[in-house]
Amino acid sequence: MRVFGTKDDYRGELYNYIKPDKSEVFIYYTGHGAPDIETRSAYFVPSDCHPNYVKLNGYSLDLFYENLSKIPARSMTVIIDACFSGASERGMLIAKASPLMVAPITGKFVKNMNIFTSASGEEISSWYPEKGHGLFTYFFLRALQGEADSNRDKNLTFGEIEDYVKENVSFLARKMYGRKQTPKFIGDRDKVIVKY
Repeated sequence: MRVFGTKDDYRGELYNYIKPDKSEVFIYYTGHGAPDIETRSAYFVPSDCHPNYVKLNGYSLDLFYENLSKIPARSMTVIIDACFSGASERGMLIAKASPLMVAPITGKFVKNMNIFTSASGEEISSWYPEKGHGLFTYFFLRALQGEADSNRDKNLTFGEIEDYVKENVSFLARKMYGRKQTPKFIGDRDKVIVKY
């Protein structure tokens, strides 16, 4: 709440760091998400959050996007390596419950925002134990190191990252776990994110 604001006041710490129409915001979240069991709304699950009360001490994904849409940055990039089913590699976050699926991209989308999520729709995000990361984070980081620069022009676009991450994450999730995981991107595929 301090960083991204509340329902009553969107002007959290991030808002104060922005130079209007000049700043480029980059947010990367890797961790857990869970749904409110009544509304199925998605929430980020901070380390001190009790998942059974996620609507009280989690952070609403809808509120997150709503508040970001009010920040006058030149552009925003949001990367989310989490699913919002309430499941984790150690079992369910919500005690004695089956996973509830929610769509990870919700809320108000603005034209200057680029969003990557580690899974689509009702899929779950997979862990890559040998690499110490989620599958998505591992391949996203490799993409940033230049492996996704398919035309080798030393300009890495969101489209190149999307293609690289989708191919590799989808394959390994199927191979390692026998499940579907398709990273999703919404935004400007031609925008250059890294120049080498």
